[in-house]
Amino acid sequence: MGCQKLYLESMETLACTATVLACSLRADGNFDVETDRTPLFPEGGGQRSDTGTMNGARILHCREENGTVLHQVEKQFVPGDVVQIEVDAQTRRLHTQQHTGEHLLSFAYRQLFGAENIGFHMSETQVTIDLDRMLTDAQIAEGEAYANELVWSDRAVRVYTVDASAMQAMPLRKKNERLTGAVRIVEMEGGEMCTCCGTHFTHTAPVGLIKVLEHARYKQGCRVVFVCGALALRWFADENSELRRTAAQLSAKPDGVFDAVCRKEAQLAALQAELRQQGAQLAALYAEKLLAESTASSDGRRITAVLPAGFDVCRAAAEALCRADDVLALLLCTEGGRWRYVCMAGEHCPEDCRKVAGALRTAFGAKGGGSEKAAQGSLTYDGAPARLEEQMREVLTNGSF
Repeated sequence: MGCQKLYLESMETLACTATVLACSLRADGNFDVETDRTPLFPEGGGQRSDTGTMNGARILHCREENGTVLHQVEKQFVPGDVVQIEVDAQTRRLHTQQHTGEHLLSFAYRQLFGAENIGFHMSETQVTIDLDRMLTDAQIAEGEAYANELVWSDRAVRVYTVDASAMQAMPLRKKNERLTGAVRIVEMEGGEMCTCCGTHFTHTAPVGLIKVLEHARYKQGCRVVFVCGALALRWFADENSELRRTAAQLSAKPDGVFDAVCRKEAQLAALQAELRQQGAQLAALYAEKLLAESTASSDGRRITAVLPAGFDVCRAAAEALCRADDVLALLLCTEGGRWRYVCMAGEHCPEDCRKVAGALRTAFGAKGGGSEKAAQGSLTYDGAPARLEEQMREVLTNGSF
């Protein structure tokens, strides 16, 4: 048995009485309820489902299946029950703003630049259309302005049906050759005309505003992200709140946030450069001290130390040590709750740093590796730093690698 779809007749019909035809338990504990008529729009054609109530029980979602509409309801009903179905008017208006706005924006890009809409999707927070060609920033802005003029001039919107055979003679923006029988047409004063099953206002003004948020290349064309009406207001409110919060943090006015961020970035870059310079100086001092304390032997100098510094300093110190070409250096530091090591060998040092990394893997379960002249990695060690340094020295001194 079919279902009378009141939303196709008038989007302003927000309530009706209906008879329950079937009710089945869903896996999520809710119920799929079929009725002989409904004012709720089921998800489809890119538009989100209406929500509402059935005798006060929440209708969470609607979907169309085999020509009828199934309401996902929190309460069980019995076939034959007469129920009152009501649409959540705020949700319906929100969805209708997005869908009507999508028609106008798609029409604008086709009218101005010949770009065809080949995809449409409405999420809870935004809407996307996919165009068959890439548009420039200026073209995106021009299309947005054109569509908003259609909104603000309050153009009439007509919804009617024709036989599918009549479509060939109609200037439709989109034609679905597979449609047969009665076909629903949405026509907006100013030129927009296409087949559509969604909900639309009788005039364009209730769309309120169309705002493009971003666009980017997508496949062979571009994807345009936008919001309309209440969603646009929500987006602007959130963005304004975040902008003012950021401005307060930067001690700047909202229109001076960009300049304030640029100043902060310049300050940060200068501090980082100074830190790198100080790190290089510290590494050179560590290397000088360790080299002075080392003892030369026939097979070179083997230097091990735990440094109270970051890994960059540790690595720079190892590089400085290995300028003395007979040195094998193994330096360690803590970083993020773990130990990190770097092993480097001077040009004439006969040892292979990869073998040292292997020995550390065997002795401590260390991770890492590298090349003959340089290796690095990390390990877990819960003992005292002095004891770790001693054990590392034993690895190098005993030549267990």
